[in-house]
Amino acid sequence: MLRFLVRLFATIGLLVVIALVAGVTLAVRHQPSLPDAVVLDLDLTRSLSEGGSDRLGGLLGHEASFREVLDALERGRGDPRVKGVLARLGGDSVGFAQTQELRAAVERFRASGRFAVAFSESYGEGGAGNRAYLLASAFDEVWLQPLGMVGLTGLSAEVPLARAALDMLGVQPQLMQREEYKSFAETFTRSELTPANREMLQGLVGDLTEQLVDGVAKSRRLPPATVRAALDRAPLLEGEALELKLIDRIGYADQARDAAVARAGSGAEALEVADYLNAAGGPHDSGPTVALIHAVGTITGGKSGRPALGEVTAGSETIVQAIEEAVDDPDVRAILFRIDSGGGSVSASEAIYRALAKARERGKPVIASMGDAAASGGYWIALAADRIVASPATITGSIGVVAGKMSFAGLSEKVGVQWGRVAAARNAGMWSPMHPFSPSEEERMTAIIDATYASFLKRVADGRKLTAEQARAAAKGRVWSGQQARELGLIDAFGGQEEALTLARTAAGLAADAEVTLTPYPAPKSMTEELLGLLSGKGELVGALAAVAELRPLAASLRPLLGGEGVRAAMPALDLGR
Repeated sequence: MLRFLVRLFATIGLLVVIALVAGVTLAVRHQPSLPDAVVLDLDLTRSLSEGGSDRLGGLLGHEASFREVLDALERGRGDPRVKGVLARLGGDSVGFAQTQELRAAVERFRASGRFAVAFSESYGEGGAGNRAYLLASAFDEVWLQPLGMVGLTGLSAEVPLARAALDMLGVQPQLMQREEYKSFAETFTRSELTPANREMLQGLVGDLTEQLVDGVAKSRRLPPATVRAALDRAPLLEGEALELKLIDRIGYADQARDAAVARAGSGAEALEVADYLNAAGGPHDSGPTVALIHAVGTITGGKSGRPALGEVTAGSETIVQAIEEAVDDPDVRAILFRIDSGGGSVSASEAIYRALAKARERGKPVIASMGDAAASGGYWIALAADRIVASPATITGSIGVVAGKMSFAGLSEKVGVQWGRVAAARNAGMWSPMHPFSPSEEERMTAIIDATYASFLKRVADGRKLTAEQARAAAKGRVWSGQQARELGLIDAFGGQEEALTLARTAAGLAADAEVTLTPYPAPKSMTEELLGLLSGKGELVGALAAVAELRPLAASLRPLLGGEGVRAAMPALDLGR
């Protein structure tokens, strides 16, 4: 009955969508040409997805992807009709590395002689605004609404430690890690930070804070000491921020918009990213092809997922197929592999690594561009690339392994449930959550995790041309910033996708500034495919409703701990920037 209702509502929704598609199609056919003067209107108040935008969701209000925002700024800086950009910001919804990449794009845009205006009702009202303000500081004019705040409060790190709660429930965590900085398991096995974990977090927060201070100081032409003093005083009221020269104007959104349009000249119009790109085209849509492949979210086996509820997954089956299609396409000269992942399944990571290695063997250069995170399994797959590019703030490394399970035997006894067992071999039922590991099972677990960690270290040493000692020193499960990672030889260069694209051109034997066609693999689904998927019950809407009905998000979050996932290379749970 439940599935019938889900399909019924999906079918009704489909009819509405079809009507919307018809209306949008008619609107596009009569779309006017671009005005002579354009101000790009960027909405940076929400998180920016690393993958493509949702076509169906876009019908109800398009939300630009990270790539689209970069494309608009890159295309706009060479378009004589584009005079400037107006960006609306809010809290820390955009990641640290994405912020740095956007800052670089804005600086290139300004270097072409165009203006850039940032506005916010409040940079982090009710929460931190460190990244939001860091991004705003790259604009030549920073606006703040009256009664707004600049939440430049500095960075901190918080890690959940749930051992006491698990003890109270009678749940026994049996998790092994390699090595001392691989703190993923400590969320479940500890009640306080270990000295190694505290040392790692202090080093990471300290380095990212230096980047925050230096970025703001350089952009606002202020002494670093002044910015540090502002951090200790924040959140700052609008008058205080103006006095400290952190903002330029106090005013409302309509006033900032009117000022930006007036600055662009007579007849200027503000256009959103999608509208501008639809009319002007992208910056990388002619010339030899460079394949753009994303690995975003937790690395798993199977297909990549973008459910409406639950976390995004980077499925090895989807990514490997995309790599193979790019390799088989004679028009593809190189692969730009974009990673934003804290890791996941070791076996899935190895499958992706193998596909990238084969691509290089087939003569397709691979350049890895690391986003907000490329840690653990996310760094494992980056090691297959010819070159690795990262932002100074990219969460990098976590070169270690964790494996094990949660034993619910104590909880089961508390609620009066006993389990009878029949086993056909000594280690049968090893992954059952209803009993702890036996000595034999623990011995096998130790052998597996040691072998996996040794393989990871060898991947690092071979891929980065390090000695075994250097690889181990950079590993031990420690999380590094991109800045620290470069000093250790874990990455090749600082930058974002544009810098990685330059390296891809060079690796393909093209001029560094040659025009190229940046083509996503797998190809984005057409509107017809999205609609057919929705009707068949395979679309995201139906998947989301089914997820609610079957509690899939809860099961997905518990699955690694309940067994059956094998050894994992995953970054520790970490909340930065509060």
